[in-house]
Amino acid sequence: MTGKDTAHARLCIRDPIPDIFEAYYLLSAATDAHKHGQFRAAETLFAKANMPTVYDWAWADWQKPSLNIRIPKPENDTIKIPKAELDPVRAPSRTTKRAVLDRDGYRCRYCGIPVIDADIRKLVHKLYPEAVPWVSNAPEKQHAAFSCFWLQYDHVVPHSHGGRSDEENVVVSCALCNFGKLDYTVKQLDIADPRERPPASAPWDGLERLRGCN
Repeated sequence: MTGKDTAHARLCIRDPIPDIFEAYYLLSAATDAHKHGQFRAAETLFAKANMPTVYDWAWADWQKPSLNIRIPKPENDTIKIPKAELDPVRAPSRTTKRAVLDRDGYRCRYCGIPVIDADIRKLVHKLYPEAVPWVSNAPEKQHAAFSCFWLQYDHVVPHSHGGRSDEENVVVSCALCNFGKLDYTVKQLDIADPRERPPASAPWDGLERLRGCN
């Protein structure tokens, strides 16, 4: 994809809505409240971040990735290759994930929304089970913001197309941009290659300051 193409392509499957950033501020405020021992205030703020509009945004294009295709067979695109020729390492290594996270920060390289490691969500769910519900096999019973901000590592060139699980091909992604992309290419989805623009510079620690809290 050329610079000219990138300038006209959309950046992601679905543009973020204002409610996403409201949820982000609520989670951040809840975290600060917890750190200061204000547990009731933290619980209230975590509960407020469980916004139906955020859930609808994330899941609308996540459940049926094939509907996100805009160009079924783009010219000069990569294609699926035989399994025997694929990178045997499907998931990025811990070292690669650390390098990618250090480079990209806790922001989706596609849509730019904040992301949070699943370990942090598990911790908050343990601390505030009523305010932060999470049933693994029932998405409708999962906390909307933590579901939306779920940190993923996406292969820009799909693994099934020969994309490698290395720092050059893997980027930080939110749940929608990862699961909604599935194993389709950026050309099929008509979105710009995120590697052709710098990572978002806005600071956000992914609520990592909660690690070790009880």
